[in-house]
Amino acid sequence: MSKRPRVGLHDFLNSKPLLHALRNGQVETPFDLVIDTPSKLADRFSAGDLDIALIPSIEYARIKGAVISPIFCIASLGKVDTVLLFSKLVIEDIESVAIDPKSRSSAAMLKILFKKEYGKELSTFMGDEEPELLLHSADAGLVIGDMAFEVDREKYKTQDLGELWFKSFKRPFVHAVVCLKEGQRFDSALASLKQAKEIGIKNIEIIARQETQSEEEAKSLLKYLTSTIIYDLGDEEKKGLRYFLDSAKEMRLCDRSDLKFYDGP
Repeated sequence: MSKRPRVGLHDFLNSKPLLHALRNGQVETPFDLVIDTPSKLADRFSAGDLDIALIPSIEYARIKGAVISPIFCIASLGKVDTVLLFSKLVIEDIESVAIDPKSRSSAAMLKILFKKEYGKELSTFMGDEEPELLLHSADAGLVIGDMAFEVDREKYKTQDLGELWFKSFKRPFVHAVVCLKEGQRFDSALASLKQAKEIGIKNIEIIARQETQSEEEAKSLLKYLTSTIIYDLGDEEKKGLRYFLDSAKEMRLCDRSDLKFYDGP
């Protein structure tokens, strides 16, 4: 009997439309589900511990043999709310950034923005997972995911990187993609994930309400899930992803920028 494939997802709010039906038993799951942070999912996928994984888009271009399944992505057009640069300095004065260790694509995104917009080679390094501690050793901190909601936006000068990216390049930004290795076949697992996404999108209001007991916050989360995050890897998202990877390759942040897709569900 063949081994069940291992599928890796993170459980940030923006992946809940994919996770919802899987966790509630609303679809068959012909695979073992693994939950981890985006950066660790990329490392585990690269090492062969995961067969299918939702990974930072930059890691697709760093992992040998990776191909993209367009069944699900996490993308944004403009303000994204969950990729945040914060500092006590104005952005033009920032020279060093401590980066949330869960981040990969956002770290590359930041370097590209500073190089193209401000002509700066940023000094960046992995920092602490707690936002406040990131500023102990750098001019600014970069946080991603649900942790970005916790940053005090009155105490710090904050910059939404999705918003900066769109203002600078007029393109969507693809934060994460579903990948598997070239030559492998996991049609049933991918079909199940696609079905889970469709169910999740239909139940997105329920997902928002499950995250909080506050009616006001639930409305805010629903707006984020429905108006901010893009889950379909369409033509414009592919163009945006290609631009990001081309820019990253120019700066030697990855080795490739071509897009290869899985020829299945």
